[in-house]
Amino acid sequence: MELIDMILDKCKGAGAEMAEVFHLSQKKLSISVRDGKLETVQKSTPGGLAIRFFSGGRVSFAHTTELSDPAIDRIIDKLANLAEKTGEDEFAGLPQPQAFQGGLDIFDDSRINQPMEPKIEYLKELEKKAMNYDVLIEKSGGVWYEEISSTKTLGNTNGVNAGCDSTIYKIGISVVASKKGEMYPGEGTVSARYFGDLPQPEEIVERFASRAVRLVGGTAVDGGDYEIIFTPKAANSILWGFCFALNGENAFKGASFLADKKGMKIASDSLTLYDDALLTRGVASRPADDEGVASQKHALIDRGILRGFLYDTKTAAKANTASTGSSSRGGYESFPGIWPSNFYIAPGKDKAADVIASCRKGIIVEQTQGWGLHSVTGQYSGGIVGILVRNGKRIRPVANVTIAASADELLNDIGAICADVTFYDDFSSPTIMVKRMTVGA
Repeated sequence: MELIDMILDKCKGAGAEMAEVFHLSQKKLSISVRDGKLETVQKSTPGGLAIRFFSGGRVSFAHTTELSDPAIDRIIDKLANLAEKTGEDEFAGLPQPQAFQGGLDIFDDSRINQPMEPKIEYLKELEKKAMNYDVLIEKSGGVWYEEISSTKTLGNTNGVNAGCDSTIYKIGISVVASKKGEMYPGEGTVSARYFGDLPQPEEIVERFASRAVRLVGGTAVDGGDYEIIFTPKAANSILWGFCFALNGENAFKGASFLADKKGMKIASDSLTLYDDALLTRGVASRPADDEGVASQKHALIDRGILRGFLYDTKTAAKANTASTGSSSRGGYESFPGIWPSNFYIAPGKDKAADVIASCRKGIIVEQTQGWGLHSVTGQYSGGIVGILVRNGKRIRPVANVTIAASADELLNDIGAICADVTFYDDFSSPTIMVKRMTVGA
């Protein structure tokens, strides 16, 4: 914090009424393998800091990778000049000091300093398992590995001092199944704070290669009303709509179909949606947000009732409420904005196999294209790829069709929420069955 405190003092000396410094340092390694051969190895140590300078109700922002005293002096002079030229912002402000929760267990560097060769061999073996998964798997799009060790530190002139060390490990895979001239990819990524928390190679292959085998050669079905079973991957098309609809800035502007529905029942009693930055070992867990507000767990939708929205400091001031600790930056170069942390639909008690067995006429949706749940209009619409189900039996793959419903129909017609949620991403959902949606050919 010594560097940050020095910069804050310089900002005050230059006329800042308030100031904030955000510092990020990282160590990254990326490896990719394709067709049994090493394709790329990339090492990098990106990092830098950003300063927000508040003066006369105006805010200026700049970032730099140069941390020498002369460079810092130049950027502070620039910020002071910029602050005189920007418009006033009555809602601009910075948080006060608060207590942060520890024990999130988001840092494990035990693999970071291990030799490169075992990591490359791991990927070669993973690709081999994927290519041997089924005779229909004919092509590899490659497999990849990424490890990132990060240190974030933040301070402001109100006395906030926040920071954390974290790690993230990612494994990705891409294979293609071919059948009678038709091809379909099986691809995706899993992430975890600890490498040991990632699925085993056989599980990763099953998760992604099996999708290619199941879905290759899909054709359209007759239009009409169907039961729709969203797999966890496909259910992200609902979560993405909620992500923007539950953004406090969008709600304040009226650019959300949920804007005026706080406290109202908007969904089935079975639906609860959390944003939880305090999830142990969560992919997006952190003790504080990127403005230094203490992280929290929020039930944004609680048994079908809309309880609230996500806010950063500025948007909370606009809405006359408190920040939810939802400020996030894409990097030190980014101005802070609202983004969820571990954003997930709470698991239910149903089993996916039982839901499928009870389905009379439906489609298991495995992948979606298009808008999904539109955060402004509240309409769900998108192309789908999946499996046709008749009387509990999987019949054949489906493609080149769309599904549609209003948010009211979609959310209140939820017939089952399963227990199969996993947390290998910052957006997570279990399998969800909707009793009726319109399918168009």
